[in-house]
Amino acid sequence: MKFISIFRNKAVLAACLLGVSACTSDFDQINTNPNSPSVATADLFLPHGIQSAVDAYWGGSLGMDIGDLISQYWARIQYTDVDQYSISSDIYSGAWQTFYTESLGDYQRIYKLGTDVKNPNYQAVAMIMRSWVFSLMTDIYGDIPYTDAIQGLEGKLQPKYDAQKDVYAAIIKELKAANDMIDVADKSKAIAGDIMLGNNLLRWKKFANTLSLRLLNRMLDKADSPLDAKAEINRILSDPTKYPVLESVADNVQLNYLDATNNNNPINQNRKTRDDHRVSATLVNKLKAMSDARLAVYADRPADGGDYKGVPNGLSNADANALGLSKTSKVGTFFTSATAPGVLISFAELQFIKAELAYKGISAAGTAAANYSSGIAASHSQYKLTPTAEYLAANALKAGAEGYTQIMEQKWIALYGQGVEAWTEFRRTGIPALKPSVINVNGGVIPTRLPYPGSEESLNYTNFKEALTRQGGANDMKMKLWFAK
Repeated sequence: MKFISIFRNKAVLAACLLGVSACTSDFDQINTNPNSPSVATADLFLPHGIQSAVDAYWGGSLGMDIGDLISQYWARIQYTDVDQYSISSDIYSGAWQTFYTESLGDYQRIYKLGTDVKNPNYQAVAMIMRSWVFSLMTDIYGDIPYTDAIQGLEGKLQPKYDAQKDVYAAIIKELKAANDMIDVADKSKAIAGDIMLGNNLLRWKKFANTLSLRLLNRMLDKADSPLDAKAEINRILSDPTKYPVLESVADNVQLNYLDATNNNNPINQNRKTRDDHRVSATLVNKLKAMSDARLAVYADRPADGGDYKGVPNGLSNADANALGLSKTSKVGTFFTSATAPGVLISFAELQFIKAELAYKGISAAGTAAANYSSGIAASHSQYKLTPTAEYLAANALKAGAEGYTQIMEQKWIALYGQGVEAWTEFRRTGIPALKPSVINVNGGVIPTRLPYPGSEESLNYTNFKEALTRQGGANDMKMKLWFAK
């Protein structure tokens, strides 16, 4: 099975959209390739729509050099500027362009094609995927074009920015609508082209509702939230039949890459020509101190032998190189293999979300201790590990603020690889207590966001400026976003 290679050339997509017309009565029969469809269908756009977004999130500069470095899962041992928060415009402009032009553009097409053929399941899948991408974008940049986004063909070439709190609220509304639209029973409404969840519509419902809980958890304590987050959380958790969520590690929402060109994990592709990353000393030292079995999955032992050795974040090139490429721990083979999965949201993460909700008094979430223990077990199970009784005893949930810190630290450990998500949770909670990179160019501040690309300032200035004014900051990496205030 091939995911995406046939979609690399956007001209092919344009041709599919435009179709072809015949000049004579038999010209179309003579010159039609039966293996090349002339009419676009939703299943043709879905593979590219999924993989383009997961590739950007999991690999590439956004995943590897923003998420995994800032969250201090990884560190740079070569070309360390980016680990010192010297982030080039190519990185933040590239992510913006990929998500808006590639991924969201595809979801817009899928939604329209689903409408045209009266298949609400395609519409719902497009809504869920665009909700996930919009949630990433607002967590990365802050206020973003949402209501007016992807409407260039309708004449909206300078979209207004929506406030982050309103984007969150709109996403929750959209995810609920998507859940309600999905018809699992009607076989005539089956979907195809789903390279992530195998066309399993129940799993898409679980994805929608679990993603809702992720965002509602961030809204719960916000006095100016546009919706009643507690009521929405209870809506989902109190009716698992109507609003199912992930139930086990087998439900993890992830793209299982293939050992094939263009369809392999982007980290694997990067490692074919690069060797710039090592595991961060922050993570290595934490897991060694805890005797955590996941360290053997997250990191490899140095090529020269010896114990795991991490690299501090933000060293100078000279100091990083002096540690030795063969004397430091590379990212674990599990994560650099061609078939390593790109995880969007996991059962372990859901359990830690529920632990936090329970800690904050949401009775429908169960008990904090049970969810916390389940989250640890699920994170280990994800890598075919089982936490020992000694480990669970040593890390038993404590009462009060100490317990909350434990929940968030274990969540940080479990989110390894999902650096962008871990960065968001760190900005929201301040846990774990990360320290800025050794050398940094952001005034001693761990980046709080990425800047908007220069194209927005030059082509959409009025709305760009309004968004910055509303958020009370400059277009830099120090402005706190709504969920973190």
